Amino acid sequence: MEAKFNKKLFVKNLEKNLKNLKINNCKNLFITSDLNSLMKLKMPDNLKLKLIVQTIKKMMGENYTIYVPTSNLDLVKSKKIFDLKNTKSEMGPLSEYIRNQNSVRSLHPYWSVSGIGNKKNLLKSISPHAYGFKSPWSVMLENDFTQLNIGRHPSKAITLIHHIETIMGVPYRFTKEFSHKIKIGNKLFKKNFYLSVIYKKAKIQRKIDLNNHFFQELKKQKKLNHSKNNYGLNMWSFKMKDFFDVSTKYLLNDIYSYLEKKPNLKKVHNN
Repeated sequence: MEAKFNKKLFVKNLEKNLKNLKINNCKNLFITSDLNSLMKLKMPDNLKLKLIVQTIKKMMGENYTIYVPTSNLDLVKSKKIFDLKNTKSEMGPLSEYIRNQNSVRSLHPYWSVSGIGNKKNLLKSISPHAYGFKSPWSVMLENDFTQLNIGRHPSKAITLIHHIETIMGVPYRFTKEFSHKIKIGNKLFKKNFYLSVIYKKAKIQRKIDLNNHFFQELKKQKKLNHSKNNYGLNMWSFKMKDFFDVSTKYLLNDIYSYLEKKPNLKKVHNN
């Protein structure tokens, strides 16, 4: 059964949630989202997205910056052209909505980030590597971004961990080069891009709870904020730098702390 929709109550409740998440004190925000819990809410999808983005902007105030993931991992090993302006994001409706709001999109066919607001142009000068130095994740850390997870616990939705694995040099990943056709405006050409990938032969097994141990530590340090919407929408926020500090400390102590067990890397390293 669909729930009735009251625009004013929806916005008022969302403002309260965002204040609990300290978004009103934030100028640089990275948003990941899963809006399935709002599916039963009787309201047009576009209005839903518009209200969420407008409310977030209002809470952030002037000179806000909002980034969202706009990845297309389905293009890996595909012959499909990556059109910087027109290729749709596979990261959900909120991501696609923001991508279409006069955004700047980082140039990477598989792992792009799109931004609106004050610091969106920083995404114009990034590395051809999805992670690492001068990648969008590097830019967000340098500019003290807060991550806002809407509808999905951050332990299951934090690509930042792969940037951290890359710069920490975990032995179960390597940098792979891809050549892909891209389109910018009317120009069509091939360009090399890079992605940190896992050795297949090593049979890597990520932790069953993925990043939960990192977030348990953030919660213990009172650096993980949580709020639940009256419509059943859970939201979390945290400083990306805080996650970086916690996870790198774990990895310094145990380079395999993201995995269930230490993998057998002899076969892949002896080739």
